[in-house]
Amino acid sequence: MLKRFCTVIIITMLHINIFAFSGSDNPVRIYQMGDWVSYKNCNYVTSLTESDEFIYFGTGGGIVPYQRYRKLWMEPYTVSDGLSDDFITAVYYDYSTGYLWASHRNGISFLNPAEESWENTSDKFPDIHQQSTIVRLGSVNTSVCAFVTSGQIREIDSHFGNYLGYIEENQTGEIIWEPSGLDPVPSVVNFSINPPYLIDGRGIVVDPYFREYKVNLFYKDNRLDIYGGIRDLGILTGDYNVKILNVQSFGPLQNYISAMCLDDDELFAGSFGKNDTPKRKGISVLNLNSGKWTYFENPFIPELASANVNDIYKDDAGRVWVATDLGLSVYNNKTNRWKRYSVHQGLNDENISTIAIDDTLAWIGTPIGLNKIFIPTMKIKRVYLSHDKRFMKIYKIAVSRNCVWVGTDNGLYSIDKLTHNVEHYDMNGKTVDIDAAIMNNVKGIAVSDSLVVFSQYDGLLTFNHINNNFKRIPQYIDSHVLDMDMNRKYLWLGTDNGAYLIRLRDYYTEQYRLQDGLAGLRVNRVRIGPDFVWFGTDRGITKYNWRKYAY
Repeated sequence: MLKRFCTVIIITMLHINIFAFSGSDNPVRIYQMGDWVSYKNCNYVTSLTESDEFIYFGTGGGIVPYQRYRKLWMEPYTVSDGLSDDFITAVYYDYSTGYLWASHRNGISFLNPAEESWENTSDKFPDIHQQSTIVRLGSVNTSVCAFVTSGQIREIDSHFGNYLGYIEENQTGEIIWEPSGLDPVPSVVNFSINPPYLIDGRGIVVDPYFREYKVNLFYKDNRLDIYGGIRDLGILTGDYNVKILNVQSFGPLQNYISAMCLDDDELFAGSFGKNDTPKRKGISVLNLNSGKWTYFENPFIPELASANVNDIYKDDAGRVWVATDLGLSVYNNKTNRWKRYSVHQGLNDENISTIAIDDTLAWIGTPIGLNKIFIPTMKIKRVYLSHDKRFMKIYKIAVSRNCVWVGTDNGLYSIDKLTHNVEHYDMNGKTVDIDAAIMNNVKGIAVSDSLVVFSQYDGLLTFNHINNNFKRIPQYIDSHVLDMDMNRKYLWLGTDNGAYLIRLRDYYTEQYRLQDGLAGLRVNRVRIGPDFVWFGTDRGITKYNWRKYAY
């Protein structure tokens, strides 16, 4: 009897572990609206619709709600909320049902306010999105209407999203269409716009760098408030009475996020020109208190020579250190000035791979070696990890209580902060000769008060500060680890197959993917904040209210 009972327990435990890492199409759990939020480039507005309280802007990166009376920007609706796609081509708010409708590249979705969930109806009329694109939504009688690029108008049930057929040509005059980019745009030549933008004599919006943007959507409500969009620049609001326009950029400049840093007030994100080539590129900054986005565009900042960013670090003095493929750029927020450092100032290479800062020292990793910078004077020195001064690819640097840890293509190294003594370790944490050749790439390092975790090709290795020993984490992750972050109890992994959460006391593991709420499956960066964990993915930035479910 006891043997059978133990067998049942073992099988149950195996089942729990298998569920945590399994390739199931189901999410880890049932979430509430707002548990997952993603930010993508929303600076192309395709359409808008209004309710009593909100203006909903359909954009290339989701639906952005704007509280019209309090003038507040709300969190966007994206794939993280259940939409099957977030390149929104049209939106429509139905006053009779309270549903918010959206069309996109995968068909049509609607938000039921009572259930607080999006329902995707693409499978009910697949021919719409396979043969043509919906470019406008509206209503006739009690039905929703969808205008497609083929010229046809489809009728949809306003309660369940069922396809009802075509609208006859003699009925098209009864349709009330929502504002979209198909509408003519009036001249804005007599309007003023918020600095640093100007409107020239042609009605074209011009930025400080003389780039030109056109108003592609302009809507005036019955209160004479203006809403719309300026293509590639942002979302438009304004006041028709006094002829004033205001443009608000929303979301990162690029959706492929390769670098990210986070503090209590701001999130900085950089890209590495992969799957999108926008008109604007550089560093994107989200103010976590106001929700406003600002940008540092590298074509107009000589000291920020490249938009290809490998790492970002913000130090205690507020300086932002940016590792690019064309040198190290440092931003001083007090003087609002950038400074670039390259091989001419002593760096090993122009391509900077990683940054870590410890008090007055900045540690800089490159593909051919390690540098350190004495911050008060910004003097740069080379640091050799071996006696023979060989070239070594530096993947990751992290600072713990007593050591600086360096992950390389020749295994793991540590530098004692006090004695500057260098130690070299194999894949099991065993000390080896400083010049030994180790077939081990250490690409990730995460540090907490008592523990350091290292990502290797064959798994995760930990070092405990208290008992001063190494130990392997018995995890079974069939994914390539791209980044890590941790606190005292949990370890988060960003991988090429989603994100993983490991509970350190028992190594219980959960895998998070697109069906949970990630914007993209490739998680290049992960950062733990006070309330949310943030992911930099190949399709945008996602935050997750994980503490709500952690135990």
